[in-house]
Amino acid sequence: MTLRRALGPCAVVLAVAAADPRAAAAQLARPLAERSLLTTAVRDERAVWVNPAGLSRSTQASFAADLTVERGGGEARLAQYGLALSSRSLAFGWEHDRVPGGSSANLYVLGFGLGDELFSGGVAHRWYQGGQGSWDVALRGRATDAIDLSLVWHDIGSPVVRGATIQDRFVPAAGFRFLEGRILAGVEGDVPGDLGTLTEIRAGAGIAIASRIVVACRWTFSRDVARRGVVVLVGLGGRTYRGSLVALFPEGGGLGAVGANGALVGDLTGPSRR
Repeated sequence: MTLRRALGPCAVVLAVAAADPRAAAAQLARPLAERSLLTTAVRDERAVWVNPAGLSRSTQASFAADLTVERGGGEARLAQYGLALSSRSLAFGWEHDRVPGGSSANLYVLGFGLGDELFSGGVAHRWYQGGQGSWDVALRGRATDAIDLSLVWHDIGSPVVRGATIQDRFVPAAGFRFLEGRILAGVEGDVPGDLGTLTEIRAGAGIAIASRIVVACRWTFSRDVARRGVVVLVGLGGRTYRGSLVALFPEGGGLGAVGANGALVGDLTGPSRR
């Protein structure tokens, strides 16, 4: 399994929240496995959450599940969980997520991508339980053999969910490939939909240390102490399966949360003709 395929579940991000902590607080708290995705690299069913333009690059059918377990007050609790399935460029997902204010809600998304490795676009519609719907629109292109660029507009319409507004945001991103794809790196940022102050920057990298194993890390820096910490990820995959384990170590030490993602995968390209 190449690193480009493995880093769908295994890419890492370095998050730096900027001067407006209210903008960061108005985003959903995502599962750890989902938060480890690199926008320019994802190309399987999880692209429906992160960058629907990546769905156009898929030649697989997959069924995936993920969960996040958080620790706090000496206890561990199942905080988030979800399922997703895809067939080529079409994907559907469901997640049970926390929303601002401490409550939780179900989130459903249906997405589609069109294009190829050189240029692709995608669109996804989200339905929030106890709230409104929104749209994601994405573009992705290959600038050079080693550089990919993408732009995603998330939560168009800024839906109100359980009394909290989920602010729409732009995510411009650049991804880089080294050593024939054995190392992937990237940088991306969050810009409010009103094109105000940059609220977050993320950057990171992962490396394939064996044909089926990927190891990656993410450091998070923020004015919001609760968002600071280190994420460590290990991924494993083959032709018919893939999975990853993620651990979050918040600032101050200790284990703050663990996440897992696993999928069954089928190739839809069919047998080659001779």
